Amino acid sequence: MQLTKKPLRIREMVVIVFMVIGLKGGDTTPALFADHAQNAIWLVPVVSFLCLLPPFLILMYLLKKHEKYNLVELIFHLLGKKLGTVLSLLLFIGGFVSMSVDMRNVMEELNYLYFPESPTIMIYAIFLGICIIIANKGLETIGSLTWALIPIIILTILAVMTVDLRDAVWQRIFPILGDGPKTILVDGISKSSAFLEIFLLTIAYQAFHQTKDFRIGIYTGGILSCILIVTFYAIYAMVFDYNTINNIAFLYQESTEIVSLGHFFTNISTFFMIGWLFSTFLRFIIFLYILCWIFGAIFEIKRFEGLLLPIGVLSMILSLIPPSFSLNELVIRETSLQIITPLFLIFPFLLWGTYGWKNRGKT
Repeated sequence: MQLTKKPLRIREMVVIVFMVIGLKGGDTTPALFADHAQNAIWLVPVVSFLCLLPPFLILMYLLKKHEKYNLVELIFHLLGKKLGTVLSLLLFIGGFVSMSVDMRNVMEELNYLYFPESPTIMIYAIFLGICIIIANKGLETIGSLTWALIPIIILTILAVMTVDLRDAVWQRIFPILGDGPKTILVDGISKSSAFLEIFLLTIAYQAFHQTKDFRIGIYTGGILSCILIVTFYAIYAMVFDYNTINNIAFLYQESTEIVSLGHFFTNISTFFMIGWLFSTFLRFIIFLYILCWIFGAIFEIKRFEGLLLPIGVLSMILSLIPPSFSLNELVIRETSLQIITPLFLIFPFLLWGTYGWKNRGKT
């Protein structure tokens, strides 16, 4: 499936990974982890990344061994058409549910914090419309746009961190293990699919002139994302006290509300809105495009850009079913992550075992 007129570069892959994984520090994911881990919130993603690392490295090893395939093509090659279709559809459904739940949370965030007088459905329609229009331009345009906007987003991140550190109390990070090591391990493992996009991005393995560029980009982006998330979560633990961190839904926005710059700049959260909006749009543009690409690869739809509108609208309809934000975040999202996680942790080992079985006896 030829999708790009000219190959993508390492830098585009780095910023794409950074956008879809690293900037989960600015959505509702921290609140999901803080619900049980409390001030040990910064340790939970460490466990999640360590849990995801072995299956991800195995998947990358298999892709390196089969350099002419992307994710879906690799699955079909190793498992056959029928079983491969089933597994690929399960991965697509897992990603689709995750995107729908995350999108509902972002819409609630926008509606509650920035546009309280506007109907949620109107905000949703405008947001989705912009995502579809830009995603329809293709992965090259998405990568170039992400690279062009990353300075603004990084500047926003550094500004937020600097402002938050002025009011941070490092003693609040204690006790280091929060509610205990068992809670950290259970939360980190069971909710590790909160970062499942790292697997789905391998559908773009063939969008680079050299597959080495993809590998370098995704490894670099993954490391930077891990560092950013752990740093952000540690700052949250130091800014908010032990008793309140697990009761705040929007930790990123709240962390910019509680500080001020002198007497004249008492509400500085507005200054951080632009960078946050850019990153939110880009994240869902990439996520939507990747899911449509996977669906198109499963059913051999070459012009899969036509799927952006139906899949986007279906995602919107599905995400509007939960009657409230709390039900969507604390029940549906948490339950779906616990169901999806085993699939993403196991399927690379299944492919690896199949690869080993097919190549048994070969030197």
